[in-house]
Amino acid sequence: MFRLKTLVLILLALLTFSPASAQAPAPLVSLGSSPELGKFLVGKDGMTLYLFTPDPLNQTVCYEGCAKAWPPLLVESADKLTVAEGIPGKFGTLTRKDGTLQVTYNGIALYYWFKDKQAGETTGQRVGRVWWVVAPATVYAQPIPTLGNVLVGPTGMTLYMFTKDAPDTSNCTDKCAEAWPPLLVKSADAFVPGLNLRGKFGTTKRKDDTLQVTYNGMPLYYWKEDKVPGDASGENVGKVWFTVVPETVATSKDKTLGDLLVTNDGMTLYTFAKDTPGVSACTGDCAKTWPPFTVGALDRLAVSAGITGKLETLKREDGSLQVTYNGKPLYLFAKDAAPGSTSGQNVGDVWAVVAP
Repeated sequence: MFRLKTLVLILLALLTFSPASAQAPAPLVSLGSSPELGKFLVGKDGMTLYLFTPDPLNQTVCYEGCAKAWPPLLVESADKLTVAEGIPGKFGTLTRKDGTLQVTYNGIALYYWFKDKQAGETTGQRVGRVWWVVAPATVYAQPIPTLGNVLVGPTGMTLYMFTKDAPDTSNCTDKCAEAWPPLLVKSADAFVPGLNLRGKFGTTKRKDDTLQVTYNGMPLYYWKEDKVPGDASGENVGKVWFTVVPETVATSKDKTLGDLLVTNDGMTLYTFAKDTPGVSACTGDCAKTWPPFTVGALDRLAVSAGITGKLETLKREDGSLQVTYNGKPLYLFAKDAAPGSTSGQNVGDVWAVVAP
């Protein structure tokens, strides 16, 4: 009788067990968050993932010493790439020089940072102003090979503006909207702006009552002929459709200094009294303490509303392009620890924040 009861219990246990009832392994990529940065991608054990701005889409240029400091997120095979539910965008892999597979997000290669020691740490954020946490967003900025930095949607596809639109009003409907699908959100609260994006995001109600995302009042669209992230074949179509340039320079308000110019990630900009218009006198050790504010060769310049001065660039000795404001070269200060810091003000009586 005892044996019979034991057999019955075993059979019941087998019948009630299913693979679904077993604890599933944690996905390789999921979401972490912090009060400062909001939600961002994390890998194994909740360690923060980063992107490297010099990387082209679906490629990596981080090897040797770089890869020791910034270990790539690797996976044995594409079918073992598991992702938590609810993260917009597309995950994939690229093949590194040693044949290993590095995980990508919308074509962006993903890395860890060797100084992060526990889940939730983001000490790699802003390192060299080329390493950034990766935040899933409705709109973020992405370099395009032929056009520089432009706005893209949640899956990395290029966004456009239509010059025949009015502020906060779309004039692209019916056949036009079939060729140029609007970027839509279910509600204004569902919109998530990308990190380091200045400018005003909003929504406008279309004729069909859907909500289209706007940037500085201009409705945003995709182009049906673009097939993968990095495509921008809609640029200048009919001389009325154009990619959207994120703001290069914006304004911030300091309690003591008033309005001043900042970078897209909120770092204070300075001018050097020893410079002459269009010429930088800060080189060598000076440029280590006061890094020039530079942009890529293809990047177009844009300013926030209310900034009346003129943005241009000058070529430095190393070939980089330094941004100027009304002819004055712009710099960062190495000792400014975070956005909002203005510790470079009046250093040596020759460095000063820049009023818009």
